[in-house]
Amino acid sequence: MKLITTATELEKEFRRLTKEYDLFFWATAWASSGSKLFNDLLTNKEKIQKIVVGIHFYQTHPDFIEAFLNNKKVRFIQQPEGTFHPKLYLFTDKTKKWELIIGSANFTTEAFSRNTEASLLITHKDSNSADTYQNALKLVDQTFSDGKTFNKTDLDKYRTTWKNHRQKIKSLSGQYGSKKRKPKPIHEVPMMSRSWDEFMNEVRNDPTHGLDRRLRVIEIAQELFESANHFNELTEDQRKFIAGIPNELDIKGAEDWGYFGSMKGAGIFKNKIKENDTNVSKALDQIPLSGQITKRHYDNFIKYFTQTFTGNYIATATRLLCMKRPDTFVCFDSKNRSALCKDFGIIQSEMDYERYWDDIVERVYDSDWWQNPNPKNNTEGKVSEARAAFLDSLYYEE
Repeated sequence: MKLITTATELEKEFRRLTKEYDLFFWATAWASSGSKLFNDLLTNKEKIQKIVVGIHFYQTHPDFIEAFLNNKKVRFIQQPEGTFHPKLYLFTDKTKKWELIIGSANFTTEAFSRNTEASLLITHKDSNSADTYQNALKLVDQTFSDGKTFNKTDLDKYRTTWKNHRQKIKSLSGQYGSKKRKPKPIHEVPMMSRSWDEFMNEVRNDPTHGLDRRLRVIEIAQELFESANHFNELTEDQRKFIAGIPNELDIKGAEDWGYFGSMKGAGIFKNKIKENDTNVSKALDQIPLSGQITKRHYDNFIKYFTQTFTGNYIATATRLLCMKRPDTFVCFDSKNRSALCKDFGIIQSEMDYERYWDDIVERVYDSDWWQNPNPKNNTEGKVSEARAAFLDSLYYEE
């Protein structure tokens, strides 16, 4: 018997057993593809006798399932009560030799590379080995009978649900964006744990711009969007106001057009707004005025926006987004980015369109003040409808 506590040693032993033994009896809560061990399993597919894999919480990768479609020796299980949670790997042959790995490690890439796991390697030479072998085999047999072989229809349904649950799982794991950037745990990110009352206190204490004047800017922008079916139907001054560039819009409060991100120094952007660029209008058409904003909405916006603006125009893009959906987007510009990134626990450098969604919007969605607004009067109600945009008032620095 041996205790295995490192990913390197676990992978080494697993690969040895896969090569050395002829018969596999496994039961694991989750599995993924793409690892050396997964490739070893495919190479030794004929050795599989019974493998049972759980699909609770949609943690098992659909690519793993696809590799074993219609395979009668590999079944997938989601028991109706409780959670299918074993991690048991029995290797044996036609003699009385066998070895068993049992512990915390699922058959996933993370378990054999990044995770902290602990597993026992038990062999036929250990004490009480006969009972251990029979009990392990019994568990695999029982759960195998409760599982099902997946076909193409099963896989397609599972993959759709798996995709829809990915961000929920990542959020709960504290994973935003690339794994190369080690994120802080959620509870250590100050902005994500702020309550609605704490958030409102900071909004009211904005030392630079008045709350009422900020709300008026949001109100004007929303009225303009609601007055036309498309951005390119607005007048030049109306478009300029929304874009955060100097204009002559004759409306009370329009003089504060620079609140929530002044773009007066963005020359190319200013020219395209003046020219009434078609792609800018098409980009904004992708963002609905109400309802949940999804990554698909955002990606479609970026697709059209970047047809006109090549390179990194994150400030101008997010100014437009912020004006159309201030509940979801904050303008990310030179005046707020340093303090915002620090409070959100993210890296400021190389911010791009993909990272803006991953590192900022997803954190906004998961923040307590965003998920649980509790306005106590009309003013707070208006702020709640533009609460992401008001991050600018918290982080604005002259």
